[in-house]
Parts: sequence; structure tokens; C-alpha cells
Amino acid sequence: MSEFMNVEIQAGESVSIGEHTVTPFAQSVQIRFPGMGGFIWNRPVSVLVQNKDGEEEVLPIIDVTRQALFGFIGLGLFMFALTWILKRISRKT
Repeated sequence: MSEFMNVEIQAGESVSIGEHTVTPFAQSVQIRFPGMGGFIWNRPVSVLVQNKDGEEEVLPIIDVTRQALFGFIGLGLFMFALTWILKRISRKT
């Protein structure tokens, strides 16, 4: 992307479990600050499951915590906007 920010998806080490091979995938976000260091954030995104017959299935990993966090942020913004609108209406009357 740029020198400041980089986003990529990386495959982890494959593990054989019985007749299946499982490969995890993670998304990595890297933010670099010149002369100050940076920040790296990793999160799992999916798992590739392969069986001995060659069939493959990608299982997404759903981050319920992140969905709840965005929901709470959205609810907070909605409540802020509603309170602001009601205050403005009450001042006019």
C-alpha cells in the first residue's frame, strides 16, 4: 500500500489432523511512524481445510467481539445525535 501502512493476509503453518490438513490465515495491518516505531495488528480471518481426496473448504472466522464493538459504537453515535437533535428542538420552543 504505502510506506506508512501495509495490509496483507498471511498463511500460517499447516497442521495435519487425521485425514485433514488445516491451514490458518491471518490478516496483518502494519502502521509505521517514521523514526518512532509502529503498530502491528493481527487477526484470524479463515481456516483452509483439505482432505486426502483433494477437496478444500474455507471456513471464515467471524469476530463476534468486533461486531459487538461496532454495534455499541453505532448505538452511541445514534444516541448522541438523537440527544443533540432533541436539545435543539427544546431550545427553539
